[in-house]
Amino acid sequence: MGATLGSFHKNLLSNFEISRFIINIDPVFGTLDDEEACIDLIRSYRKDAIIHLPQTPGFTAAIKRNWSATTAETVLHLEDDWLLLRPVPADIIDAFGKDASLAQVCFNHATKAWDVKRRGTACYHRQRRTFLGLPTPLKRKVPAFLTCPSFFRGSFLRKAADLLDLNYDPEKQFFSQINMALESHVSAFHNIMVGEAPDYYIVDTGREWRDRRGIEKYVLQGQSYWKHICTEDEAVSDVV
Repeated sequence: MGATLGSFHKNLLSNFEISRFIINIDPVFGTLDDEEACIDLIRSYRKDAIIHLPQTPGFTAAIKRNWSATTAETVLHLEDDWLLLRPVPADIIDAFGKDASLAQVCFNHATKAWDVKRRGTACYHRQRRTFLGLPTPLKRKVPAFLTCPSFFRGSFLRKAADLLDLNYDPEKQFFSQINMALESHVSAFHNIMVGEAPDYYIVDTGREWRDRRGIEKYVLQGQSYWKHICTEDEAVSDVV
């Protein structure tokens, strides 16, 4: 978290007037001492930060909780396993004022590798059409909203939070036909990707962190799980 906050403060946050810090610290992959260290670090940046400390971990619950607590019309969504590699111009959020249907300005990265030159700036997913409840070979483009570091239109974000289903991974719910109420809400909006290969703005450090600790992430029935690959003397644990 220290590296994440340091890189975003240096290259982005220092250019803006921040109204609120809203943080969620899940009780997973760490000790109570780690939790206290995270709190101290957050307070060193913002003493009045709102910090949620749930009793049980839950990725979708954390996102729903934090998004619902926002009040601003422009919100930066951030997770603790990313680094911002270079300065971001302050006018990056001006696009919201120019396009009422724009809901997200997302930082492209090597894992997503969205090809802006070939596919355009609007990120989408090709969703298979159905007929009488059965899949067909036909596909259509639907907006694909992401949970990597990005700016959101606040009103869009809070409505999405209200519609999130805790039983599914948040990102999958936007386009996988598992939460049709949410898909209906987002259908009138779109997002744009900023940053092209190889000069991406951000880098994902979470994969390397998981690999070093023997943790695997997988998706099962629309939900994300993190599995700790234990030794023979340990029990295998899953975290939703």
